[in-house]
Amino acid sequence: MSRKLVCTLLASLLCWSQTASAAEYLSFGGFSRHFDRDLDLNEVNPGIGYGRDFTWDSHPDMDLSWELGVFKNSLRRAAFYGTLSYAPWHPAEGWRVGAMAGLSSGYHQSAVVPLVLPFVEWRFQRLGLQALVIPTIKPYVDGAVVLQFKWRVD
Repeated sequence: MSRKLVCTLLASLLCWSQTASAAEYLSFGGFSRHFDRDLDLNEVNPGIGYGRDFTWDSHPDMDLSWELGVFKNSLRRAAFYGTLSYAPWHPAEGWRVGAMAGLSSGYHQSAVVPLVLPFVEWRFQRLGLQALVIPTIKPYVDGAVVLQFKWRVD
């Protein structure tokens, strides 16, 4: 993917999400637990991201958010990511369950890997915890359960 296209997409997301007041978060990575325990993978994944909730005027009840960030991945490489999340289910106060789609860099065999990940998130006042499931997609990605922390900044 060209740098110009990535910059255009990022600028579009920032402008698009500025139309309504929304929660903003800093994400701090996190930890991973890989399914294949025989691999020597990094399971402490420091990183930082910025995310923002948003809605469309025509669908104000949709729980959407986007996030951009960087972290040290399981291969001990810097990885950049961008995701769009949809959380249609809220089983209890502060809980969000849904899926995210996006792109990440820094993995085997490909400069950029597409992502579709289920997640569970709990938000309380300013603190948030998010658990993700990354499926194993050989030879590109080794699957894991990931935990990251969020801090509301708005």
